[in-house]
Amino acid sequence: YNEYKSYLRMWWLVLVVVVASVSSLAVEPQEGKVSYAGYKILRVHLKNEADIEMIREWAESETVDVLNEGIGGTVDILVSPQSYNSVAKSLNEADLAFQVREANVGKDLEEEQAELLRAIPGVFDFRNYYSVRYQHLHLDALAKAHSDKTEIISIGKSYEGRDLKAIRISNNIASSASKPIIWVDGGIHAREWVSHTTVMYFANALLGEVEPQLQSKLAPMLDQYQFVILPMSNPDGYEYSRNYDRYWRKTRRPSGCKYNRVRNGRCTYGNCYGVDPNRNFDADFGNKGVSSNPCSDVYPGKKPFSENNTKAMKDYILANKNNIKLYLSFHSYSQLFLKPVGFTQTPPKDSALHNATGAKVQKAIRGTHGKYYKNIRSVELYPTSGSSQDWAYLQGITHSYTIELRDTGRYGFKLPASQIIPTAQENLNGFITLIENL
Repeated sequence: YNEYKSYLRMWWLVLVVVVASVSSLAVEPQEGKVSYAGYKILRVHLKNEADIEMIREWAESETVDVLNEGIGGTVDILVSPQSYNSVAKSLNEADLAFQVREANVGKDLEEEQAELLRAIPGVFDFRNYYSVRYQHLHLDALAKAHSDKTEIISIGKSYEGRDLKAIRISNNIASSASKPIIWVDGGIHAREWVSHTTVMYFANALLGEVEPQLQSKLAPMLDQYQFVILPMSNPDGYEYSRNYDRYWRKTRRPSGCKYNRVRNGRCTYGNCYGVDPNRNFDADFGNKGVSSNPCSDVYPGKKPFSENNTKAMKDYILANKNNIKLYLSFHSYSQLFLKPVGFTQTPPKDSALHNATGAKVQKAIRGTHGKYYKNIRSVELYPTSGSSQDWAYLQGITHSYTIELRDTGRYGFKLPASQIIPTAQENLNGFITLIENL
């Protein structure tokens, strides 16, 4: 952290919380905490479509878990100790080069858990990853400290009853409803922890709590725009990833039977939970980059907007779509600036504008801490249907983008807390550049 303190006016916001009786939000997990002892992460170098199809088949049969969002020239896969020998043998027989990126995922998760336990209760300081409860309390504290510039809004409730809490930020907030909207969300995939901390950092920067040297650029934006910031768009999934399964990706609503196999009214191979929310939007729904198996990480659900969080996002965006100038969604990992659309190779009519905008954002990000983010269309990873970015674009929001944050696979989803601030800083500079070029 000390390496970056010259960039950040560090502050501590102590939250005094009086807790009366609170009903539990948690839904019972289908099993105990998942152990990843002995699991390995492999980086596989793919040569052709047949190689990609082999990985897809493994993912469909749950032999491996595909970790990075797109299957392109390389792919990172999570492999259990029971499957490792057969997977390694098949890769060698297919003449596919691979490296073991992590030899024992469970050991690394123990280190991450120890880091979480070092968090100071009641303090939100961007030096750790915090629960939904503390994130929401922090939003409330920001709103109280900046009441003339903020409004807390709940766009809905999750399946388990958690608020989908957003903060609206603008100068003279009471009279800002007609200003153009900048929408930013994070945390749509449960295991992508740095995505919501980055979005939360943006809220703090807009309110002058961090990055004082950027206020000459940020402050005037509050005169021109209203910012609607939803740091945690999948709170149920995130809490499940914190407490039960670190690699959980989806929502938590019961979703059906494994492989859709039912006998005598019971699931033959077990119950499934959750839908991939970034396959649940109505953009070429259910066609590409998805699975019909409800237990799959890329199961899109039975219909668009079947999930509480995606429906709430849809309702808010549709109600304001004529006023939204930018839709921006943060994910991790791979360091990518992704442009619409992801379900067809045919470039959209705004592709030249998207390319130029992406190049400027890419330059701003790289100029911060030297990190390179690729500027590509989503379909260049592999075709996918049902993403929030593509749906927003189809609603007429020309500037609709997704940013995949750090890193490129060394830590993956388990990005150390020491990288929260630099990740947010480089993307804040990219964000400012993006708004300047709307």
